[in-house]
Amino acid sequence: MLRYILMNAWRFPIIKHAWGLPKMSADSFVRDSNDNRPIVLCCGDSITHGHIGYNWVGALREQDSSKIYVNAGINGDLAWNLNQRLKNALKCNPDYITILIGTNDAMGSQKIKFIQEYYVQNKGLPQLPSMDWYEKELESMIQYMKSHSHAKIAISTLPWIGERASDDIIGVVKEFNNIIKKMASKYDLVLIDFFNHLGQFIGNNSSSDPYETTQWRTIRVLRAIILHYVFGQNWNRIGKKYNLKALCDHIHLNEDAGMILENEIREFLDE
Repeated sequence: MLRYILMNAWRFPIIKHAWGLPKMSADSFVRDSNDNRPIVLCCGDSITHGHIGYNWVGALREQDSSKIYVNAGINGDLAWNLNQRLKNALKCNPDYITILIGTNDAMGSQKIKFIQEYYVQNKGLPQLPSMDWYEKELESMIQYMKSHSHAKIAISTLPWIGERASDDIIGVVKEFNNIIKKMASKYDLVLIDFFNHLGQFIGNNSSSDPYETTQWRTIRVLRAIILHYVFGQNWNRIGKKYNLKALCDHIHLNEDAGMILENEIREFLDE
């Protein structure tokens, strides 16, 4: 019963709110023919979606009226999922594109039955997640973007998963980030090394709770959603239960970490 609840928790009314499309999503955006501002298309997963953890896309939109920010982030997406909706996302004819995708690929690449089944069932994957599949999908994504748009593209390394440098998952994240760095160099993309910037902020946080690969992983995310949307707690406070500095649930960004990414994106746009 617990497994069924966790696999389908996103369908519950209180939780479902966090899965609603973000403001000015790629699916809903229609450009005003009289609006000539440059368009920034932000592509990714829940970290870009912004309904679980800090909404950095929304913050940029509120602070910068000189551009149009279109949010193409969807909770739980892997690189393959983003590729399935990329053609539609590019219809906005962006001038800038940001890519932050791979956290779910990294977690799903671990051979842990509960996690892999969750992604296959809820994201409709044609195969189990893996690092090789991620690299193939990421390269295909970049090639499509470059051949179907004139946009200047920035790609970000993945953030930390948990905050204990000795945990196995951090080694996995680093391997995925090596793929991202290789693609940035190969295709002449602007690289935002978000992982490194977060590492400087986190420092040696050995007192934080470890990242969980059991059902507690999902329970922590659900807890964060309930505390934020029902009880009004901010993401910084939510993460303090686990002694986290940058994350609210070991996966999603709190306000402090989100503003680091926001500033990095702003620098890319202002170059």
